[in-house]
Amino acid sequence: MDINSLIVTDEGLAALDNGAWVRDIGGMPGLALKVRGLTSPDVQKAITAKQAALRAKNKGKPLEAEQLAKTMNEILAEQVLKDWEGIEDAGQPVAYDQALATKWITSRNGEKFASIVLRAAQMVDADANAFVEEAGKNSSPA
Repeated sequence: MDINSLIVTDEGLAALDNGAWVRDIGGMPGLALKVRGLTSPDVQKAITAKQAALRAKNKGKPLEAEQLAKTMNEILAEQVLKDWEGIEDAGQPVAYDQALATKWITSRNGEKFASIVLRAAQMVDADANAFVEEAGKNSSPA
């Protein structure tokens, strides 16, 4: 058995850390998201920092489910999602914009979009080596 099927290669780690294009997310043809894995050190640091700030605000009390969900959505917008292709508004293509991504992912009506971004990140985490070919590309996945 090839060891590269049992470990994440250096190239796979680069895909986790820098982002990889993910297609075919939940049967949504035409949609592609460039996402970092949730296990990326930068993502993990951001999660830890946000949760620590909330714990301090809560004066040591456990974080509530709502706080955890809000924090995860902020992380998805700020750290995980890096680009997109195939998103339209009224038939017009929408260029990636972090502020817009944050608005959509963190709003109450953006739960479906947040869940798609989360699913894409989990796909990269689950098999980073499979995303190596796309990871180094700076252009869209067309």
